[in-house]
Amino acid sequence: MRKLVATGLSIALAGTLLTGCMKMDGNIIVNTDGSCVLSTEINVEKDAMLSAYTKYLNEAGGGDGFTKEQVSAMLEQYGIKLVKIDNKEYYKISPDTAGQATGRIPGSTADNGINLVNNKFDNITNYYKSIAGKSYQTEDNVLSLSETSFVIKQPANSNVIDKLFSGSLEDSVASMLKGNAMRGDNAEDEFDEPDKVVPWEDDEYIDDEEDVVTNNGDINAVLKLFEDKEIMASLKTATMTYKVTFPSKIKERSANAVLSDNDKTVSVTIPLVSDRSFNEYAVCENDIAAEGAINGAFYKKAITVTIPENATAALNGNEISDKTVKCDKTGTYNFKLSDGRGTTETLCFMVDTSAPVVARQKEAGKAEFSDLYKGQEALLNRGYIAVYDIEGGVSEIVVDSTNVIKAATVNVNSNMDKDSLISQYYIYSLNLNDFDEGSHAISVSDMLGNKSEEEFIIDRTKPSVKGVKNGKTYKKAVTISFSDENGIQSASLNGKAFRNGSKASKKGTYTLKVTDNAGNVKTVKFKIKK
Repeated sequence: MRKLVATGLSIALAGTLLTGCMKMDGNIIVNTDGSCVLSTEINVEKDAMLSAYTKYLNEAGGGDGFTKEQVSAMLEQYGIKLVKIDNKEYYKISPDTAGQATGRIPGSTADNGINLVNNKFDNITNYYKSIAGKSYQTEDNVLSLSETSFVIKQPANSNVIDKLFSGSLEDSVASMLKGNAMRGDNAEDEFDEPDKVVPWEDDEYIDDEEDVVTNNGDINAVLKLFEDKEIMASLKTATMTYKVTFPSKIKERSANAVLSDNDKTVSVTIPLVSDRSFNEYAVCENDIAAEGAINGAFYKKAITVTIPENATAALNGNEISDKTVKCDKTGTYNFKLSDGRGTTETLCFMVDTSAPVVARQKEAGKAEFSDLYKGQEALLNRGYIAVYDIEGGVSEIVVDSTNVIKAATVNVNSNMDKDSLISQYYIYSLNLNDFDEGSHAISVSDMLGNKSEEEFIIDRTKPSVKGVKNGKTYKKAVTISFSDENGIQSASLNGKAFRNGSKASKKGTYTLKVTDNAGNVKTVKFKIKK
């Protein structure tokens, strides 16, 4: 469509999106005066939601058996109200109505029950506070809002969800999930141990859930919230409504978009699960129609943006005179457009053509890396292999045909590029002690399908030394030789460089140190007495 301000709030395993002109407080507000607002709500069929949550709570260890009446009361505590749509009852969930329940579940005596419910619904209500910003946005799966336009693109997703229910995608999806999530508001806080499989994370406040993104973006972000199939199934008949209010009249809209009486507010309702795709939009009368990119989208190829003849533009703070701009380098492209009559627009998107980084790391949690390769081979014996992608986020880490992303230690690092759309990104650290000695192949993919393929060798075996033994005393000169399957890096005798096959003949105490190319050190102490 046209130029839109990015509204994505987080990238799964990648970091936080920044736009600089967007306020998030329940609703998305583009203009600071509140004149352009996007709000959302989800409507779930009453019986489906009650049945799903009652079953979930009882199976998850509620204790004394929750009833639908108790769960209904809990929903009321959270401000999740019943509404009628076409004479059918639905639970309406929105940022404005969802609160936080406290105390006991009505009719329940289980202390752990209220904690279980609170934890679950805290995640849900926090999620709905940010649902307007999709977790990961491609050009075919995006939600965007600018000062004068709105676009929602949702691809067909029912086939993927059906496969998920059937179990055929379970392993592949689970392998993309991490039970690690930031706690609290401190970006340097530790992550949970990866002992759960959970499907959503919003980097601001979700405690134990993380996003899943397939390369084709088929799974709608909403459906990635729930790890429980019963709860996910309750959303099969649910709808999502987007409501946008602009400061000026809307001149163009899609067929499914409904206008208000004053032509300044548009609402679009689409099913969460559907076998068809949706491409809904609304454009104001003072829209500046730049072309070539959708705001908020991530591209894995070069993008050319065309600026209208009657508009001026600045890119990342610098004025530009060209009407066509090729965007082919990895990074954030933030266009500020003006028509000279008081209307301004923002077009902000990212191009990511770079593969993830695979590097050496001495200590997980410290963003200190060195080249995986030293010489011709990647020989390692201790520490970690670090994997990260500042722009695109890591989606998969495969070592010897096995996805090992769940086994990694996860930490957050800040992006030092002040112009980037990504403020933080995730670092995955693989402990080398988890791998057997020998050769291994590692393949790392980011969210857009960019891939790194490397090889490394785990070598924990110390070099072999002949001619002397540790603790021995010799009465004559000794000839010392050493070898290692992966080569010798250095050798020293009493701190001085020592050549392979040389002799030690003088009376005294000696310390031989031989280091192989993987860093393993063989130390031999001996004496010569004549």
